[in-house]
Amino acid sequence: MRKLMIIALSFAAATALSHYLLPLALLPAAAGVLLALFFALLLWRRKAPLRLLLIAGALAASLLYNYVYRTCVAGQVAGALGKSREVTACVLDYAEPAGGRWRAGVAVEGTGLQGMLYGGEELCALRPGDRVEGTMTVADAAVIRRRSVTAFTAKGYYLLLYPEEPFTVSPAEGTLRHWPAYAAQRMRETIDRLYGERYAPFLRAILLGDRSRLSDRQGSDLSEAGVYHITSVSGMHCGFLLAVVAALSRRRRGRIFSAAAILLPWVYVCVAGAPASMSRAAVMLTLALTGPLFGRESDAPTSLSLALMLLLLKNPCAVAGIGMQLSFSAVAGLLIVTPRLCRLLPPFRRTLPRLLGTSLSASLGIAATTAPLSGFYFNALTLLAPLSNILMLWAAALTFTAGLLSVALGMVLPSLGALLALPAGAGTWYILTLSRLIARIPCHAVYFTNPYLKYWLVYAAALLIYCALTPGGRRRIVLAASLASLTLALTASLPVLTDRGRLRVSAIDVGQGASTFFSAGGASAVVDCGSSGALDPGGSVGDYLNTCGCRRLDYLILTHYHDDHANGAEVLLARVAVDRLLIPLPSAEDRPLHDALVSWAEDCGTAVEYVTEDRILPLGEAVLHVYAPVGRGGTNEEGLSLLCTLEDFDVLVTGDMNAVNERILTASRDLPDIEVLLAGHHGSRTATSPVLLERTAPEVAVISVGADNTYGHPARETLERMARTGMTLYRTDLQGTISITVR
Repeated sequence: MRKLMIIALSFAAATALSHYLLPLALLPAAAGVLLALFFALLLWRRKAPLRLLLIAGALAASLLYNYVYRTCVAGQVAGALGKSREVTACVLDYAEPAGGRWRAGVAVEGTGLQGMLYGGEELCALRPGDRVEGTMTVADAAVIRRRSVTAFTAKGYYLLLYPEEPFTVSPAEGTLRHWPAYAAQRMRETIDRLYGERYAPFLRAILLGDRSRLSDRQGSDLSEAGVYHITSVSGMHCGFLLAVVAALSRRRRGRIFSAAAILLPWVYVCVAGAPASMSRAAVMLTLALTGPLFGRESDAPTSLSLALMLLLLKNPCAVAGIGMQLSFSAVAGLLIVTPRLCRLLPPFRRTLPRLLGTSLSASLGIAATTAPLSGFYFNALTLLAPLSNILMLWAAALTFTAGLLSVALGMVLPSLGALLALPAGAGTWYILTLSRLIARIPCHAVYFTNPYLKYWLVYAAALLIYCALTPGGRRRIVLAASLASLTLALTASLPVLTDRGRLRVSAIDVGQGASTFFSAGGASAVVDCGSSGALDPGGSVGDYLNTCGCRRLDYLILTHYHDDHANGAEVLLARVAVDRLLIPLPSAEDRPLHDALVSWAEDCGTAVEYVTEDRILPLGEAVLHVYAPVGRGGTNEEGLSLLCTLEDFDVLVTGDMNAVNERILTASRDLPDIEVLLAGHHGSRTATSPVLLERTAPEVAVISVGADNTYGHPARETLERMARTGMTLYRTDLQGTISITVR
């Protein structure tokens, strides 16, 4: 069995190398070197260790397999690409919302590849099995706007389809292939009927992994509390199903129990629409229970390794999937770290202390192996995650089990299903309420916006490796944990201790959007919080504020109602207490976002104020001059602008104001010569006009812009205008978050 584990782990390691380090063209050469080493070792079999022979052979085989797979896929993709071509595709799943549009997975006929079909609400009428035909633009899902993307290829989608005209639809003929998608849709409809708008989004997430209905605030609270993983149908949910089998079985070992424990997760995989995370977990569980099924002992590490290799054989690109990396690192933590921690626990005689100790050890074991990935992908390390798991995992198990039974019965006996929905609803309320309370606790998490935290993580990893590889008792573990805790506290406080300025102005990197943080004398304000890209602007701003030690904002000022300036406000209001929200009067087209903003503010106890005339607001030693809209027309023209002044230091923010309104602003307001200009409209050619530059004479300009925007921001002519003035220019797409401190 150990030989299988060596082969599987070596195969997976080579797959990761081929995706992250080795260029595709070098894979055959690298495989050739390893094959030469393999045959050399084979000739000297008596002197060479078997382990080295297996590693060399598995590495070579993996590199060759990856080269062939990716070359074939690349050839198929190249043959399918085209700005305008006739496409016939079979719909694989129901459409889901995606950034203001809709998308549905399809199988593209004639290519053997799967892709994502994008469009409007007409996609909502499609059912799995329908055939769509029409003229479409076909793009490579692995390269978007000249940047490599793994989000689609890791899930097996290699093409992006954009219809150029209305397509024709041939109705589905009803095959067993699409039965899981129909079953999952039936479950969604039953969940919506039983639980309503209040609890259905969470039940959809925990039962089906469908997070599309979770509000930004709910997602942020669950993530901040460290329990967002319960909304991804995965190995933990397989554990819940296994507990159900154990509860119904008299014998918890033997072939009958193993067969039932293998069968039930696969039935659920089919009913839930075969989500990738659940399928992955079912494969791991199947391999882990195959030994007992045939009367042999189970070897969990070998089963885990073999499952990883099988999944990578199906799609080597899956190695880049965040879900797969987190799943296997979490299980590795359970298998490697948790047993060591459990041995440190005193021999509890009572069930409850023993259960709490085991739960804490499991949470810490998972955190130890997933922390680097969480920090890299999600920019945060949740310190209270072990406590959250202890307080909420039992409720998640109850909610999942009761919710699944209520949905199953609700399909045939609605009244009985509604009765069973009561405990699941109570569990949902408990989890959402507690996660929101934990997310509000100061210092519940640390964020990698703190530049020193990555060095602490390396230090903590070194301590962990040292403790894992060297023998020793409880005292050594306690000492290492104490050192890690003390250094973490110091690391988290460094950004606050080193900030000694009288005024701090930070253009926070939110991609293609804008958000500026002002802090002076213990008072603080954020101007705008939004992004039109894939980033979470409210989360990014909340991370930055918490890193700076800012737990409360005096003002949140939104210049206008476009998404790239305001769509992160919900999460920011949930993350940070805000005293006053200042906004302009809305137009008819702004009403949806305006109404949502007011509702979010009321829920959080934030006062809403409309700026219809110029306002002067104190900000510690500084002063904020908030200018009412100076123009008429669209949302950009009717936005606010702002001047922050500290003695002879001035910062001007113009939002998305165009050149016409800049001229009106300079003529109607007594603007001084300024030191810093937050360039208007992300560097658009219609903003930052010569009139504004001549009148204010800025010394420094900051452009908040996303690296992958499709608007051409910042415009070349705008950059040239700025360069001619001799000012210093900074850009968030190049330098990230930009901070300016006045001492």
